[in-house]
Parts: sequence; structure tokens; C-alpha cells
Amino acid sequence: MFSGQKVKELHITKFMDLEQFRKSKGLSYKKLAEFLGITGVSPESTVCRWCLKNRMPKPINIKLIMEKTNGKVKPASFYS
Repeated sequence: MFSGQKVKELHITKFMDLEQFRKSKGLSYKKLAEFLGITGVSPESTVCRWCLKNRMPKPINIKLIMEKTNGKVKPASFYS
């Protein structure tokens, strides 16, 4: 039988949100925007809003984020 701690460990998900990814790589919002290839008037503000969950990326950008992070940031992380 598993101890209480072991059972909890089995239920931990293996993905991170965009902010966790950014911090794990030591990237500023500007550098994350460059890494993802986000352009526009203020790409760092756009990425910051995504990271802080103030805005939801469009589906095409969610797909881009998943590809660029090698699947570490999953679409589900934007809905939590």
C-alpha cells in the first residue's frame, strides 16, 4: 500500500504554466516574447498579460507556445 505522500506524488501534473516556464529559463518578458516570436506594438506587455493570466492567448498562439516550449506549457494551463 502507498503512503499518503506517495499517492499525492502520483497525481502531480507534469506541465507548467507560461510564467513558471519563463522563470525556470530566467527570461524577462521581453526575452520570452523574442523566444516565442511574438511581434507587435508591445510584445513584452502581451506576453506579460499571458503569464499573469490577465489575458488569454489566441488559439494559434497557444499552439505556438506549446511548440516553442517543447510541450512543457500545455493549453490546459491557460484555463486554470
